[in-house]
Amino acid sequence: MGQPKTASVVIIGGGVVGCSIAYNLARRGQRDVVVLERETVGSGTTSKAAGGIRAQFPTETEIRFSLESLRVLKNFTEEFGVDPGFKQIGYLFLVSDEKALRGFETRIALQKRFGVDVRVITPKDAQAIVPALRVDDLIAAVWGPQDGLAGPAEVTQGFAKRARELGAGIVEGVEVTAIDVAGGKVRGVRTTQGEIASPVVVNAAGPTAARVGRLAGVSVAVFPRRRHIFFTEPFPELPGPVPLTTDHTSSFYFRKEMEQVLLSPGDVEDIGQDQIVPMDWAKLDETVTKAVHRLPLIERAKISGGWAGLRPLTPDDHAILGPAPGVEGFFLAVGFGGHGFQHSPMTGRMVAEWILDGKPSMDLSLFNPARFGKDARLGDAHKDKPDAE
Repeated sequence: MGQPKTASVVIIGGGVVGCSIAYNLARRGQRDVVVLERETVGSGTTSKAAGGIRAQFPTETEIRFSLESLRVLKNFTEEFGVDPGFKQIGYLFLVSDEKALRGFETRIALQKRFGVDVRVITPKDAQAIVPALRVDDLIAAVWGPQDGLAGPAEVTQGFAKRARELGAGIVEGVEVTAIDVAGGKVRGVRTTQGEIASPVVVNAAGPTAARVGRLAGVSVAVFPRRRHIFFTEPFPELPGPVPLTTDHTSSFYFRKEMEQVLLSPGDVEDIGQDQIVPMDWAKLDETVTKAVHRLPLIERAKISGGWAGLRPLTPDDHAILGPAPGVEGFFLAVGFGGHGFQHSPMTGRMVAEWILDGKPSMDLSLFNPARFGKDARLGDAHKDKPDAE
């Protein structure tokens, strides 16, 4: 499809969040929506996601986003004609100190209020779920059996396919070079393929969110940080299924992918860029050290490869969702810190409501774009958060 000259909504970013917004707008009857993707649909951070979906979040808003995602994913094949590979294999957090356990217990109390099945279990119980675990230095584990994983590429393609069928346009290989703002209102965008006039522009640009924000004169407090994932050759010695398991102390996490094991050191580091992410093979040593400590038999596995992705973090570790302050018609759906994939179904619905109804059906003040000042910095908040995604 070629690029249109006008659109009612322009979405910058063809990852899972952008495609979900396009689908939700088109489903509500907003036909002339166009998604602009610099590369190909789902090729950016979405393609680097570990694919986890969990209801184990610290706030009511995020828990409700997760529960909606779980509902959408359960019915995804029927709705979208694409199998997302959704498997409820659970999330397991390993805890080795009292302070961390108390933090989990506060969150669990909130999660249970919303009907989430999550429980504190003994180290021996954790070993029963993953027999290869070393547990002698743990005091407890937190188990969410309803949590699981799905394929980010499949989910993104499902949203994109239905959005197109409902009349939305998705243009690949086009870069937005400017956002036209006049009198405090969005007028459209300029791209490498010409101009599109539009009263609404959505920034769903993942790690490049801050750069896209600057095109509209808006400061967006999204700071991309690199994270690595390595994978082994087929390793049947670790029998599956294996839940997404995170060692809270070291941030190391792993899960089984078919017959291979995915391993991440849980690194979060600034590399001063937001586009192509180089691998740092020195991270492999750190990963193997953490892996062998927690999963001794993994010493016998061979590493087959790996990749690096970007987690778009914000200073308080919550997403930025809603109208940008000071520019009418400019919406932000960014800063998901690695869980944009799992929250994409609800994000798309909320942004569509905002654009079409003037406000979302849920209180989203947690994600208010105006909560950060112009010179927001990334603090250390994310370092204590139990998070593998």
